[in-house]
Amino acid sequence: MIKDNLNLTEEERLYLSLKGLYESYGYSRFQMRRFEEYSLYSDNLNFLRSKDIITFSGGDGRLLALKPDVTLSIVKNCKGLKKTRKVYYRESVYRPDRPGGQFREIGQIGLEYVGDVDEYAQLEVLSLAAESLKATGGGCVMEISHMGALKGVANECGREELPAEVAACVRARNLHDITCVCSDCGISEEVASKLKKLIGAEGGANDKIALLRSLFPENSRCISAADELEGALRSLGGQAKYFEVDFSLINDPAYYNGIVFQGYAEKSPRAVLSGGRYDNLVKKFGAGDGGIGFAIYPDELDYYTRGAADYDADVLVLYNKDALPADILSAVKSVSEGGESAFASREIPKGMRFKRTIKL
Repeated sequence: MIKDNLNLTEEERLYLSLKGLYESYGYSRFQMRRFEEYSLYSDNLNFLRSKDIITFSGGDGRLLALKPDVTLSIVKNCKGLKKTRKVYYRESVYRPDRPGGQFREIGQIGLEYVGDVDEYAQLEVLSLAAESLKATGGGCVMEISHMGALKGVANECGREELPAEVAACVRARNLHDITCVCSDCGISEEVASKLKKLIGAEGGANDKIALLRSLFPENSRCISAADELEGALRSLGGQAKYFEVDFSLINDPAYYNGIVFQGYAEKSPRAVLSGGRYDNLVKKFGAGDGGIGFAIYPDELDYYTRGAADYDADVLVLYNKDALPADILSAVKSVSEGGESAFASREIPKGMRFKRTIKL
């Protein structure tokens, strides 16, 4: 008889919890292959978190790649569809754990809303992102921003986008160097000063949104971004307490065009959730007018809690050479049916820990 309280991993428990949550909102499971044609990724490198990709030749001579991203595969599969797709997934991607680091398999749990993304659809995804982050356990906080804010700042100096060097300073919240970098890129001291105030702002969400409006009162993109952020947080109601506005949060503007967000849990110093609005990517693939989604990285949680379990199994069934196999099996079954885990061995396993021992 299978018990409900088997020793599931934290990722398995999290997935089962989120699976039920997502399906209750009408999302269906999306499964994909481990690899795609390399061209899918080479044509969209700026959308990827890492530009390093594992490639290999297929039997028909095509250059294939182990997938470094899930969203691209989902959007590609939505190409030409005349309906909105709401999907969730549990998949692995293959990329370096850090710039210049070793490749590893990285688990993801997430969802995507592709097609006709209206104001409600965006609110639904933000709400589910907050619930998903909360499900990781312990304290959590979600940083949220809007790509239109920094696009508006770029417009102030006659540009469509901020120079890459300035964007890097913004992303790192490098207040020390940003004035010099802006100057080197031909951005006026006045705009650089406003940008520095914006990304270094303290206070609550309403204070930071008000600051954006006051710094750029005539800039339509900045005002629109402020209005959208304010409206989303207001509609989130009680869930808004999990969100903090941070205008240093920035993704590639070639793909992301609206609200972006990333979540932190007290179990990890790095982001465990990231997502945003990527209408430009969806339109590029002819998959509809909009897209928004997010992914959770359980490995980030597991890395900092690994080894935290007190015991490898509840009971060590220690048997001698004369013990009958049927008696050993009976003892293990008895422990299992009592709701505990059992490990049978002729010797005490080195490095393993148990609550108690049964000797046969």
